[in-house]
Amino acid sequence: MTKLDTVKNYWAAERAKALDRILDHFCEDAEFVSPTMRLQGRVNVAEFYRGMIGGFQAIEVTPVNSVESGDSIAVEYECRLVRDSGEVRHARGFNLFVFKDGRFQRVHCYFNPADF
Repeated sequence: MTKLDTVKNYWAAERAKALDRILDHFCEDAEFVSPTMRLQGRVNVAEFYRGMIGGFQAIEVTPVNSVESGDSIAVEYECRLVRDSGEVRHARGFNLFVFKDGRFQRVHCYFNPADF
């Protein structure tokens, strides 16, 4: 499986709200960084995703462009989120995924928090 295929599979797991499938993409000691948080370890990533899954009716992420180099891939995306209230939000950004043994060692997310 290519790095881009792995990222698409991860976003498909988000769309399905399948926590176990989402977490399968992360190393035990993974780092997850966004403009609003820094998480260390799969346990903390799981806590974040429990809230994310519980707060949205729909999470739909579509890759737009990607650039791969060594153990890393940067993926630009478009995102459509539907809150539990029915409010629809749209966002664009990119994530930098650093792989180790086929899983995410680091995920750095770049987006405008106001879009969410």
